[in-house]
Amino acid sequence: MGFFLDLNLVHIVFEVSSDDQVSLILQMYDAVRRFENCFKGACCVRNDLSCHLCGEQSERCPYRSVFGQTLSHDPYVVRRHQKPPLPFTFKISKIERASSCIEISIVIAGNAIQYVSIFLDAFNLLVASVGENNGVDIAVSGSWCLDYQGGRHELNAPSLSLVLLSGLEILQSTQYSDAIRIYLESPLRLLCSGSIAHSFDFTLMFRSQLRRCSSLFAYYGEGELELDYGFLSEVAERVTCLRNNSGFTKPQWTNRVALSGMLGVVEFTDLADGMLPLLMLGSYFNAGKGAAYGMGVYRIEELSTTITQSRTPAAVFQFR
Repeated sequence: MGFFLDLNLVHIVFEVSSDDQVSLILQMYDAVRRFENCFKGACCVRNDLSCHLCGEQSERCPYRSVFGQTLSHDPYVVRRHQKPPLPFTFKISKIERASSCIEISIVIAGNAIQYVSIFLDAFNLLVASVGENNGVDIAVSGSWCLDYQGGRHELNAPSLSLVLLSGLEILQSTQYSDAIRIYLESPLRLLCSGSIAHSFDFTLMFRSQLRRCSSLFAYYGEGELELDYGFLSEVAERVTCLRNNSGFTKPQWTNRVALSGMLGVVEFTDLADGMLPLLMLGSYFNAGKGAAYGMGVYRIEELSTTITQSRTPAAVFQFR
């Protein structure tokens, strides 16, 4: 099997407070689309120049490193993965216990972790811009780094107490289960034949996450995550739907049709070895279009009737 290559993650959660929770959620979904500009503003030393005129080398520029989505020099990687995804994802959710607060988390992957302090500065700029643009008081009332169990470790600048997670550990520690429940917590927008799918299809989602996770390993991790793509793609078609309580709809916090997607709960059985670990890892990165900016957030739990003996999913843990 050879040696293992990894993809590290950092999962940071912010608590953001305002007078109106529902309005704040919509404002933040709109705002995170401007995160690229905030990141550039937090790190660029030549704001007077456009990027194509700047002499700063790409590998030394945090902005280009994170947002450049530069193709690999390895033609094998380009053939398999083409354009890489962004190395971060936002998740936006309300806090049930506090009507004036929401949680916004950001997962940073691989070599982008070296710029975590810039991510924090950019996020603060983003929140400040939301307050200024909407004429409301918005504040970051807390920030934490999460561990594997969701335990919170407070971030105290300037010495950041980061908890480094391992993509490989997430894969290897996920127990075998052949039946799962998937909660679609923000609009899932998967492409099917060039259009957004209006019904949930397990095969479509699984193949999308298969591509997304392997691409993140290849571009931002230590190397190529070698999977039996043909096998996993084929057996995905054999997964059986037990319950589909999902639909293509707008989330409760907006009337904008453009933010519609799949929401609800779906249950499946007959999963093959390797599927659940990949979906668990993929849940850190969301799914579908707009995943980096808070779309396609999902959560997985095993069904109680499932056999949960721990075993290594052989289809997954083969590394180049």
